[in-house]
Amino acid sequence: MFLKRFRSEGLAHISYYVESEGTAAVIDPRRDVDEYLEMACSRGARVVLALETHRNEDYVSGALELANATGAAIHHGGQLEFGYGHPLRDAQTLSLGELTITALHTPGHTYESFSYLLSDRRGPFLLFSGDTLFSGDIGRTDLTGPEHTAKLAGMLYDSLHQRILPLGKEIMVLPAHGAGSMCGHAISKRETTTIGLEMRDNPALSLSRDDLIRTKMTEGMEKPAYFERMEHLNLRGPPVLGELPRPPPLTPGQLMKEKERGALVLDLREPHSYAAAHIPGSLNVWSSGLPVFGGYVIPYGVPLVLMGGCPGEVQTAVRYLVRLGYDSIVGELRNGIEDWIMGGQVISFLPASSVQEIRTRQLAGENMLLVDVRDHRELEEGQIPGAKHVHLGKMLERASELPRDRELVLFCGSGPRGGTAASLLSNQGIGNVRIMLGGFMAWSKNGYPVQELKNG
Repeated sequence: MFLKRFRSEGLAHISYYVESEGTAAVIDPRRDVDEYLEMACSRGARVVLALETHRNEDYVSGALELANATGAAIHHGGQLEFGYGHPLRDAQTLSLGELTITALHTPGHTYESFSYLLSDRRGPFLLFSGDTLFSGDIGRTDLTGPEHTAKLAGMLYDSLHQRILPLGKEIMVLPAHGAGSMCGHAISKRETTTIGLEMRDNPALSLSRDDLIRTKMTEGMEKPAYFERMEHLNLRGPPVLGELPRPPPLTPGQLMKEKERGALVLDLREPHSYAAAHIPGSLNVWSSGLPVFGGYVIPYGVPLVLMGGCPGEVQTAVRYLVRLGYDSIVGELRNGIEDWIMGGQVISFLPASSVQEIRTRQLAGENMLLVDVRDHRELEEGQIPGAKHVHLGKMLERASELPRDRELVLFCGSGPRGGTAASLLSNQGIGNVRIMLGGFMAWSKNGYPVQELKNG
């Protein structure tokens, strides 16, 4: 047997390639399937199975993409009507070389959640647990809707205690997400675990059924609006790309024509670079933040022109974008902002300040409002007194709550989302915005006032 983990940075999604006797399966494939194909080709193997643990919410499934490239059979839970693939029955077995894969219906995170138990001649030894059991945590139960949360929490308890834990302490557990995923509240950095380790270390497994339901009812995690689009695409089946898009290089003149046709320029640089000089009307989402925050702020159905700041940045961004369902990438600005400036085009700027400057101005009584764009979990680290909290994903929706007669100083945990929020508001004609570089981290490291989260 050969096993390989593929981690999708930012999303903290983990997919798995498992191979036996020249045949391979991919569990929870991401949409850019080239690395699975390269792995199979290098080993002289053939991908024959694409196994989904559930209809994923935070990224576009690559099952159809993989089936298109290899002819692999797609399997998923039969509790939803998928537009493709084969529905599974509980305890159904699939063969992979000398291995047997047993599909276990483990509802809770979603109704159609399945886990896959891997066995060889000596018996079962490994479980692909999807979003049912993580290292140090268990799956969310709120994503199907608040009216389902309590029922699914009870089902999750039963799946864990009646289906998974009885498999035995020695069973290795490979979950679909690692630390940083929005699909769990406190996932451990230890991505490979065992049932025994989780029984020892996972606090959720020590809760009674009633206590787990109560905990899940009050978990209060963010649900990004783009999750609904991912759910719809993954149920119906996303368009098959065949290969990753390769945006053609554009001159400034060609970029202007794309803008006239309705394209949005996506600036992938860090916020301090964006603040210094950027294309008017462009949206700033720094490249490493795309997997997590792109879906919050980039509109769907709008052609995108990308602008990077270093070699390879655009193609990496393309990979991140297609995982989130952004397929219309019409080009990239050749040579980046330098070409734009040297072409004599109009340049826009955004003010940006250090935390020291903001604190000095604050003590001087200047008329400004600090706007905190972090998520609720981050607020547990503390808050800046007097700051208004507006989650980045709700920035445009709640823009009317922000005063127009005060300068808005936008910040997040370490700075980049402040730049994204400032570019969003500036593009809406709100001109009195400023980025606080370094964000809450820099503020607290300087010993400036911080208060505990009120009302939890």
